[in-house]
Amino acid sequence: MKTDALMEKIKGWTEQLAAQLKEGHTQGLVTFLERAGRFHRYSYHNTLLILMQQPNATLVAGLKRWNELGRRVKKGERAIAILAPTLKREERVDEITGEVRVVQRLVSFHTAYVFDISQTEGEPVEIKDRNPQGAEVYGRLRRACPVPVEEQLMPEGFFGKTDGKRIFLASVQSPTAKAETLLHEWAHTLLHFDEARRGAQVEELEAEATAFVVGRELGLPMQGSRDYILQWQGGVEGLEGSLERIMRAAREILACIQGHEIALAAA
Repeated sequence: MKTDALMEKIKGWTEQLAAQLKEGHTQGLVTFLERAGRFHRYSYHNTLLILMQQPNATLVAGLKRWNELGRRVKKGERAIAILAPTLKREERVDEITGEVRVVQRLVSFHTAYVFDISQTEGEPVEIKDRNPQGAEVYGRLRRACPVPVEEQLMPEGFFGKTDGKRIFLASVQSPTAKAETLLHEWAHTLLHFDEARRGAQVEELEAEATAFVVGRELGLPMQGSRDYILQWQGGVEGLEGSLERIMRAAREILACIQGHEIALAAA
């Protein structure tokens, strides 16, 4: 499939989702977010392309990678088309040191192909536990979070807050609820302490959607997030920008958790 056709698919889906949200129908957004955490290493555009072509996909990789893992693509399976960057090597001179560095500049995109694990056969691939205990997840998140997390008494109805430098959680919550609230506030620290003006409703949706993507990937129920998103009837302006920010923040949080745990294992 040509790159232009893939971009048209993305544009069409985004416009359709925007129209649904304008009418107050949010299930399409919830469905996308529910599945998006599986592909947090991919951009928003590629996550969307994967799910449009293979809605039940759970783990994707290129043909070479599957072969390295001891698996082969089944005969007759149709590849999933995604966008891959075309990079050009350039030499740049540092204005201060005069040092010449080789950098890669993005010049365009081309079509690449991946397959879902369901399209392959061979050696088993270890799948992580998606039903962990809330206390376990909360501990993982608190240890990995790059800003201090403090528990304290809060007025009734308040569960968490952040000033961008610290996160405060209501101590009366269950471990699962604390984990979900921590993800929401962590998302705020990544997304909303800049100079941009987005409006409180947009910021709350972005934070809750980010928490939902990460939480579902970690095995948390996130029922409150789902209910919140389903009730949302805000504007759809800047929808694509919001989805890109949500996926970027989710990717950063999950990478931070993984990096912290790899560092602990190596210590």
